[in-house]
Parts: sequence; structure tokens; C-alpha cells
Amino acid sequence: MNNLYLKSNDLFAGVEWDDFFSIHGRPVLVADNLRNPENMGALIRLADNAGASEVVFLGSSKAVNLTRVKRVAASSSGNISWKFIEEKDWLAKLPIGVNLVAIETTRNSTSLFETALPDYPVFIVGNEVHGIGSTILERAAMSVHIPVPGPTRSLNVSHAASVVLFEWLRQKLLETNKS
Repeated sequence: MNNLYLKSNDLFAGVEWDDFFSIHGRPVLVADNLRNPENMGALIRLADNAGASEVVFLGSSKAVNLTRVKRVAASSSGNISWKFIEEKDWLAKLPIGVNLVAIETTRNSTSLFETALPDYPVFIVGNEVHGIGSTILERAAMSVHIPVPGPTRSLNVSHAASVVLFEWLRQKLLETNKS
């Protein structure tokens, strides 16, 4: 039988993304006070695969099992910048007018599939139980939600970030290919 499997490293060898990112920017992924090290590691790996420039974890690293974070992130833990910073310090450094996109269900959120996502985005996901804090939500330029037709009606934080990052990539590739 003919094996159709092809390693992704082989499939994407030679594909150059520098021009794309020079036009649309590299996204930044921010996580608001996550508790689960597996989610943190998955976000690092996701951000690395989606071409993000960095991952920022709001909160302290003191209560986090960094060995578990790095185990889940695998080689991505060394490929992409990631750090912990206190929320107040991050907010103080956040430039006015930044394209902060909350991945959250709010009264003002719009469906991801009906929303044009910005260039140079900073995507933020929330705590596994409480979501994104109100201080940060107030600073967001927009909030997007992912339509979830199944009975559970919620996604794991890393899965939600995956859907949004790759929808951003899809939208920007379509824009680039039209011009």
C-alpha cells in the first residue's frame, strides 16, 4: 500500500513567511492568570506554530510547575519568547491603541467568523474558570467569541486560542492573496 503520510516539516520546508509577517505583523498571545501548566505549555506550542512573536502569562510563575509547562511546550519552549508578568505591570506598558482582541464571550463580543481581525493583534485568553478580568476587557479593542453548537458550549483555553489564531492567519492570507 502506498503511504500517503508526509511529515509536516517536509511539507512546509522552504515556505517563507517573512513577507507575510512584515505586512500583517506577528500576533502576540496573552493569557490572563491561567492555572493549568498543560494549558500554558499548549499555548506556547500553539504560538510557536502560528508564528507569534511571544507569549505573555499574566500573574506569577511561583505557583506554576514550569517543568510541566516546558514538557507540554516541547521544543517550542526554546523557539519563542515567553514570560510571566504581573497584570498591573503589563497594563502599564500596554500602548494606547494596541489591537487587543479578547477571546471571550461578552455582551459586546462578535462571532469570530463574522469579524475582520486586525493586523498586529494582541490576542488574550482568560483564566480557565473566571475568564478575562474586567480591567483587561475594558481595554480590549474588540471581543470575539467562537460559535459552539455542541451541548458543552465552552472550549479549552488553548483550543479557543488555536481557532482564533488560525482564523486570523486564514483571513490575512486571503487579504494577501487578493492584492
